[in-house]
Amino acid sequence: MNLIGTKPIATQRLLLRRFQREDAEAMFRNWASDPEVTRFLTWPPHASADVTRGLIGLWVNQYDLDSTFNWVIEYERQPIGSISFVEIQPSSGL
Repeated sequence: MNLIGTKPIATQRLLLRRFQREDAEAMFRNWASDPEVTRFLTWPPHASADVTRGLIGLWVNQYDLDSTFNWVIEYERQPIGSISFVEIQPSSGL
């Protein structure tokens, strides 16, 4: 795998892009506070937008690493979800 970090990916209807601190309110409202949505994530539902802001701050700081792959899913200019690599396994060479 070529580690190139989180680069934007665009289609006609969707944009996958890096998180920005300004995404916190929409992320909290649209999915981070919902127990059903976060049920299978690595973090629990957020109790407040401040928790979401803190998490996004950590993610933004990790974008300097080429091994970070963490996108916000944007539809019609609104953050509606996220997608990321949780763990990257080095190639076995097979």
